[in-house]
Amino acid sequence: MKSAIAALAALELVRKGFGMAFDNWVPWIRRRRFLLLWPMNGLTRRRLIHATPEPRDSPYTLLVMAVGICLIAFASHGEDGKVWPLRWGVDTLGTPENFELQPWAAELFKEFGYNFWVLHAWEKPQIAANIKWIREVDAWCRENGVTWVCDLESANCQKTFVDERGRDWFNRPDGRHFELLPDEILEELGRCQRLDGVLYDEVEHMQNCRNGVMNNDTPFAPWVYDPKGDTLEEAADKFTSAVGELRKLHDHYGLKLYTEHVFPVLFHCFARAGWTAGTKILKENWSPAFIACAMGAAIEYGTELWITPDLCGYAEGYPAHSVEEYRSALLLAYHMGADTLYTENLAYDFENRGKGSLVLLKDGGYTVTDYGKAAKWFIHEYVPAHPRRYTFRQLRPRVAIIRQEDACWGQATNLALGDRLFGNDAWPSTLITEAWLRIWHLLTRGVISAEGPSWHSRGAYSGRPYQVLCPLDGVVVFDEKVSGEHLKGVELIFLAGLGIAENTQKAVAERVAEGAMCISLPHLLPEKVRQATGEMGEIADGKGVWVATTDFLAPHVRKRVMPFLPDFNSIRYTFGDTTVVFRAKDGDPNRLNVEISPD
Repeated sequence: MKSAIAALAALELVRKGFGMAFDNWVPWIRRRRFLLLWPMNGLTRRRLIHATPEPRDSPYTLLVMAVGICLIAFASHGEDGKVWPLRWGVDTLGTPENFELQPWAAELFKEFGYNFWVLHAWEKPQIAANIKWIREVDAWCRENGVTWVCDLESANCQKTFVDERGRDWFNRPDGRHFELLPDEILEELGRCQRLDGVLYDEVEHMQNCRNGVMNNDTPFAPWVYDPKGDTLEEAADKFTSAVGELRKLHDHYGLKLYTEHVFPVLFHCFARAGWTAGTKILKENWSPAFIACAMGAAIEYGTELWITPDLCGYAEGYPAHSVEEYRSALLLAYHMGADTLYTENLAYDFENRGKGSLVLLKDGGYTVTDYGKAAKWFIHEYVPAHPRRYTFRQLRPRVAIIRQEDACWGQATNLALGDRLFGNDAWPSTLITEAWLRIWHLLTRGVISAEGPSWHSRGAYSGRPYQVLCPLDGVVVFDEKVSGEHLKGVELIFLAGLGIAENTQKAVAERVAEGAMCISLPHLLPEKVRQATGEMGEIADGKGVWVATTDFLAPHVRKRVMPFLPDFNSIRYTFGDTTVVFRAKDGDPNRLNVEISPD
């Protein structure tokens, strides 16, 4: 609407400008007063009053025309011309308690350009001590122009925590195990001026492993959702309802909820329940695939996109990733449209080896490491020189994977973590829940293993060095409830998983009729289509085609998908009128270059 009104106003300006330039015989003074609609800070009415000499001698004529042309450009591009800001921060797990009291803390944040802080809660039995800590943190953030989130991860690693009043913060009376801060702590957090919300860390992992991390990888107790008595087919909705109740509880105190995922599952359930579901990259993850999952959830349910490069990984020691891998991860997250980008970790020094993370703390101060130098280069040099004039919300996907969430990421090959979907021993992975993993293998030309996009899929990546880049061409992941609005322009659709909503199935059918190809497990096809294709057949429909398969790596599927595959050394996405291409520099998948061009 604003763009349309701006266009009308712009055209009026240009018309008046040309009139001024060529209407030399009509006294300009007769037209010296007029009103214009001006789209600035909303639509405000501005009165332009002037009385000047002859129009051909007036610089105002050129000004009016120039402003009109600029407004036409604004109206044509709408939000494409906006520079999208970046919330840039760091996770300080591993630094001393009361980081904000260190004399060098403010200097460090300023040096790194941080305006965002992920601070892990330091739970204390004394309620007054917790409130004092919260107030000190928020005051420091006010003084230094920083927003923060309170990260809750202690319950992932600790079986119980009892405060001075005998309340267990980690265990619920019904047997579930997750951290729930007492009312007076939540009230204090709600009064904070610089707090953005509460972040539940790696909780999709806690749901799947049934809180086994603090119990030597043996299931301990269900997380927020207890799947006992349910069916796997209804688990996604039940899980969404459970985390939705937790979100509503925090709503009462004005607190937003966030997650940080180490596995590429449950993003959509959290987003549907009103959370912002962030993803780790680097770590043990195929970063582009994880971003495609988190971005799809953010687009579908209208949340922000949070991405955190995590320097942990499967490699020996820490940091487990090279400086070039970290630099490439920053570029990938930034140009894929992250609203919030923060690094884990600031200063953790593994086994006190003197390596640190972004900084090494020593002698009452800090030293910036090569990783820290990469972070400073990124925010102080790269970002100012490459402002983002697009947002991930403008994504024009080429390929959409649609699946009902079942919490399957390839855990069947990981004996330590266990194969229990949603934490239920009665729900092991099946051919149907694992089918979507084979799509990643297909779309990345075999770079991602058919066993899954996580290095935690043991055996698949044994002895294989980590790499950032895997080839993808405009791939995004939606859940089974996605609307037709988000499928506009999609050329290739995969239907995988347990089920699909009726409205989504209709939206897919409409898209096929318009020219898309849909490759689907047989049970997800419309009944008439399934009768025609059988389990491994094809049928034309309007301008498009349906392809049925029980295996996304079957020869007829591979043949159909060939036109949608990128080359081995590139990732390509289009946002609005902007196309972003990541390429492996000199063939190195851990050294990315970025190319940005109009579509």
